[in-house]
Amino acid sequence: MWLDEKYENRQYQFEVAGEEFSGYLTDSEITHIEEEDIATVITERDITKMCDQLDHSMGSYMEYFQFLCTLLSAVLIYLLTKIIIEKNENAISMTKILGYENREIAGLYLLSTTVLLIAADAVSVILGTFIMAQAWKTIMFSYNGWFTFSINPTGYIQMFAFVLIGYLIVMIFDFRRIKRIPMDEALKNVE
Repeated sequence: MWLDEKYENRQYQFEVAGEEFSGYLTDSEITHIEEEDIATVITERDITKMCDQLDHSMGSYMEYFQFLCTLLSAVLIYLLTKIIIEKNENAISMTKILGYENREIAGLYLLSTTVLLIAADAVSVILGTFIMAQAWKTIMFSYNGWFTFSINPTGYIQMFAFVLIGYLIVMIFDFRRIKRIPMDEALKNVE
């Protein structure tokens, strides 16, 4: 079997002899294996170079990606709550006729949405982390090295909080939309 060195103009020939082994991790030089039997040596410097390269090429994009994801979740939530309020304009107008205040009406319509959003946000953080961990393994198989996928506890809190912040901003718009629904809306559509 021939393998090509990706960044150098070299080829290696291997013969499968019925044994299987993936490698050694050591902090000292390997002397008990013949040099021609060693396929690749990855040093701390190699790993540091790869980390620096990843940080240089992708690090600054992660902040933009966070803001973009927050914005996209806010837009999606905005569109969904807009549909809910528009579909219930007659009912909202009728509750205004019955004497409910805008705050009480918003509580009726937005409380259930808030509970559902918090549950969906928590599930999406857990599910997203699981999917990313699986994708990360696939990505790392293509590198000469390995980085474990890990998220600090503050990372989970940030993921949850970004969606929640987007939703709180959307709630301000939803409350304004509820305030603008006139009382005569229900009377116009009575048949």
